[in-house]
Amino acid sequence: MPSPPDLFDDEDGLEPDREAALQAPRRADVSSAATSAADASGDPGRGGGPNYLFRRAVVVGGVVAVLATASIVVGQLIGSGSQDSTSGAVSTDWNRVVLVDDRTGRVIVDDEQGEEVARIESGVRNPTASAVVDSTLIVAGTDNVVVVDVGSESIEEFDLGSEAIVRPSGSALTLLAPAPDSGRAVLAHGPSGDVIDTDTFAPVVGARYEFDDARSSPSGRDVLVTDSGNFQSVLVSFDRDEPSFFPGLALAVDADLVITAQNVGSDATINVFDHTGEPVTTGRTSSVRAGMITDAGVVLVTVEGVVVTMSTSSGDTSDGARLDIGTIESGSVTPGGDRLVVTGATGTALVGADGAVIASYPAQRPAGGLPLIGSTCFATVTADDAAEPQITVADTIDGSVLAEASGTEPLLSDASGCTVVATAPSGYELLSAEGVSQFQTDDTARSLSLDGAAVAVERDGRLALTGLDPDASTDPIDLGPRGRTVHFTQA
Repeated sequence: MPSPPDLFDDEDGLEPDREAALQAPRRADVSSAATSAADASGDPGRGGGPNYLFRRAVVVGGVVAVLATASIVVGQLIGSGSQDSTSGAVSTDWNRVVLVDDRTGRVIVDDEQGEEVARIESGVRNPTASAVVDSTLIVAGTDNVVVVDVGSESIEEFDLGSEAIVRPSGSALTLLAPAPDSGRAVLAHGPSGDVIDTDTFAPVVGARYEFDDARSSPSGRDVLVTDSGNFQSVLVSFDRDEPSFFPGLALAVDADLVITAQNVGSDATINVFDHTGEPVTTGRTSSVRAGMITDAGVVLVTVEGVVVTMSTSSGDTSDGARLDIGTIESGSVTPGGDRLVVTGATGTALVGADGAVIASYPAQRPAGGLPLIGSTCFATVTADDAAEPQITVADTIDGSVLAEASGTEPLLSDASGCTVVATAPSGYELLSAEGVSQFQTDDTARSLSLDGAAVAVERDGRLALTGLDPDASTDPIDLGPRGRTVHFTQA
């Protein structure tokens, strides 16, 4: 077996500037603003919010755990599959840096010390998107999509072009690579590595799947998607040998039930089924835009913003509070399945499992095309035409605002969603429960580690991994030439 290439990989054909690659982060000024509306005492009970005392330290030659006990506790709380609200979340633990070459599609896997442990030829030229959960990596291109096991280095290829990779609402554990015509997609479940190609699993003539609005159970094993070409919803499950079909639009799904809606005029029929397609009950309400399944029943939000709770056994409905965020456009379930982030024309609201309105955020919208939601926090931004663009990081448990800043998109988030990096006029800003830290530098932030302790930046034509704790004395790790997409994972 050939020896791995030098850490300063020169595959781009240019002689790397080793001195520049290992310079310390050039932070002319690092300041902290106490912008948190919540207690910033570092309470570990927040379920994954950053705590600098327990963060990893980036040192020459490695990224090591400062306190192993702390990382074990966080790993147990997040992505553990327990009854916590984090059952569908990705763990904050990581031990691999996965780099995907933007030109060749080559996959380079480094360990925490920056040492290369694998080099995989994906076969995807000029990748359009890539994403990784646990050992499962999807690399998409205009001509093909591949699913890579970064541990075993095995590859499964599909003759499907895709321009993006999306995650369904309700779980961060499943990845979807849809075709541009919306007629097909490849689904991969990160923890298990299970893969489904809808072209063979659920072939439907004339299908136009709304993959961007797909819903999932917290485990990520059950994905419900609207087929607008045939006015139906389709359940694609990694635990079933065939799909199930339902009338109406995909609204919500858990491990046992499927909820669809048939909107006619200003009214809606809400249908409850089991996974085989057998009807359970039906209810009626005003037209709906969002929903989730909880112990209280089906929590719905109508177009007018009324929160409705419907019994899954009788179909009886009861109206609750009205959201003051304008006409409702959409809703996204948090990875635990017990919070609903609702987007309206004039703001965003957070609705609890019992249908109670936890908080509202006027003039804010979820960051990105879909809400940037982690295990315990989510980010919102002001409208593009706002006089003073503002980013807010909020706690999904109690709705409290952890931090606010005037940075702009694109945003980078850790697995918890409680640590966010935003673009600033000169460098970048770090938002967390501790407040806001400003990093004035020529570096460009490219990717944030799962635990929010380190960021991959581009500097002087190369990529470097550097720590974010302003109190730690750290040196960066060189990750090779620019032109690579950086991911973090636990493999």
